[in-house]
Amino acid sequence: MHNQTETWAIQYAKTFQEEADAAGVKIAITDANATPATQVSQIEDLIAQGIDTLVVLPADYTALGNALKEAKDKGIKIVNADSKVVDQDQSLVDCFVTADAYKAGYIAGQYFAKKLAKDATLGELNYSQLSVIADRFTGLQAALKDEGRSDVKLVEKDCTDLSAIATYTEDMLMANPEIAGFLCLNDNTALTCYGTCKQMNHADAMVIGFDGSPAGKQSIAAGEMTATMVYSPVSLAKKSFEEALALSKGETVDKEVKVDMFMIDKDNLSDYSVDDWN
Repeated sequence: MHNQTETWAIQYAKTFQEEADAAGVKIAITDANATPATQVSQIEDLIAQGIDTLVVLPADYTALGNALKEAKDKGIKIVNADSKVVDQDQSLVDCFVTADAYKAGYIAGQYFAKKLAKDATLGELNYSQLSVIADRFTGLQAALKDEGRSDVKLVEKDCTDLSAIATYTEDMLMANPEIAGFLCLNDNTALTCYGTCKQMNHADAMVIGFDGSPAGKQSIAAGEMTATMVYSPVSLAKKSFEEALALSKGETVDKEVKVDMFMIDKDNLSDYSVDDWN
């Protein structure tokens, strides 16, 4: 695991463990705490323990090459989940399981394109260390372009410190008080972003997150967050386990597998439970 402080990641690990228990499969779960060097060390330790299959959600998608090669050289099957490793490392991976983050960002961009006034300013709270997050903002920008919204000014912050979201939002609003909305890297970020907007008398700002978390849906129900792009840790964990188990049995799997992503907003919120992950 890349980071077990995020509710999305906690749910992923919980679901993966449940799937393993149901199948009678022994697993070990590690937490890199968002530190690439720690994750590399943990992978090396797992290799030394004699694992058959490695499932890795990269803490930094550019930093795993040597560790993955060591695993590959030992005959270990590798499932890369969530954020895709860099091109030169993809040959080491047997299966990549993720969601179409670009498409989800594109859908969010289409939403903003319809809702934003002319010459609006849109804030982006990105985390480019993970490709599965960076792709969302690439999709957003492509949608705005395709929708003819070249008038929209984008103000981006790469959130290198995930504990400083309130500060980032405050700084962006102070420098650009005209910001009419934010696309956030996940629901936790969106919740903090909205709270900061409200404190700074920008409660009317549109705020879209990613995850489809219970807290995110509850915020939408309360008329706070505008929407969330569902990236289900439950679906991803189940699919990751399914592919890993198949590989461990010597079965052939697809090189790339994607789970669906979709938007929840006030118009369709009643179709989903606000208390559970979808």
